[in-house]
Amino acid sequence: MNHIQQKDLESLIAKYNSTDSTVIKRNLVRLIDNSEYHRNGQGLADKTGLSIETIYQYRKVSKKTNISFENALRLVNALGVKIEDLMEYGGLI
Repeated sequence: MNHIQQKDLESLIAKYNSTDSTVIKRNLVRLIDNSEYHRNGQGLADKTGLSIETIYQYRKVSKKTNISFENALRLVNALGVKIEDLMEYGGLI
């Protein structure tokens, strides 16, 4: 990774960390609901290496569970979307 890529990554992490966790969780729920994993939480857990309990906790928007940047990357990679899609205000779809 070169210096420019490192700066871009630092900027992306800072943006992610400053985004309201409720926005991230709502967007994640929308992405999951519109994916092949809508009714297959175990499949998403298997693909990401996260536990099924973790997937269920992330889907509960009312819970104050923060999704780490690393886990967010795992989830968006499995869903085939960009990390920026989790940070968009106003929803995706």
